[in-house]
Amino acid sequence: MSQLSPDETLRIVRHFLLSSPPGQFEDVLYDIRELVANDQLLNTGAFDIFRTYNVEQLIPVEVPNQTYKVILSKYNEITPQTYLDPVSDQVLTVDHVKGQVTGVSPASSDILNNSLKQKKDKLVKAIQKYVDDHYLSGISSVFPSQRDDQKGELIICITASKFNDKNFWSGRWRSVYRVSFADDKVKVSGSMKVNCHYYENGNVQLNTSKEHAETVDGGDSFADNIVKMLVKAEGNFQTQIDTSCANLNETFKSLRRPLPMTKTLFDFASSQHKLAREFGGN
Repeated sequence: MSQLSPDETLRIVRHFLLSSPPGQFEDVLYDIRELVANDQLLNTGAFDIFRTYNVEQLIPVEVPNQTYKVILSKYNEITPQTYLDPVSDQVLTVDHVKGQVTGVSPASSDILNNSLKQKKDKLVKAIQKYVDDHYLSGISSVFPSQRDDQKGELIICITASKFNDKNFWSGRWRSVYRVSFADDKVKVSGSMKVNCHYYENGNVQLNTSKEHAETVDGGDSFADNIVKMLVKAEGNFQTQIDTSCANLNETFKSLRRPLPMTKTLFDFASSQHKLAREFGGN
């Protein structure tokens, strides 16, 4: 690292940290600190790297004096340090390095987009029930879009992580959907992403994603219709992953030759004993 410029070093550090497997960001950071041996340099890029990782990975943070968590994402980011809490309609000030909320303040009306409040509240309840029913440790958030050209849209974010260091594996699910309303129809479009890591005596990662778009009926039951769509779409994606993993197992088996070219099993044990006797006799 000493032969690299500070900018080149930070670029490499950024790449490794943002590529960290689920739940292992701090482990990668520890190793990088040992290699770089320059905390002053690392501190100059720490905020941007931590913020980017938290936002891209949909990392949830605990809200002070509340029992729920809010996902950090580009969809509820007001500034690089402030994020909308769509449940309490407040702005959270976040310390990205510590992963904690350090302050809470009221949100302005232009951020809240009150014209969608009734629909947002209904969708929040429906999505939360869906996540509770289908995820072991899932977190969801529903945000009014902050983009000027998407002011009539809601954004659904779902994330779920599972870490098992004892058995050397970790994984994270992320899905994001844009919900736009038009007359009596609701268009839902987004993507699902899965990242799994298995690292016992090796390093095997699965990174896969799938996009999905569908139009459902609107009206009073629009939230339930969106949930029905998610059950089917995300369930199919899960099934496809399971099938791919099963096929991959067979692929690995086919790489190993079960028989020699003669198609006859070779008795290694008896041959070994014969060689031992011959060498012993000499």
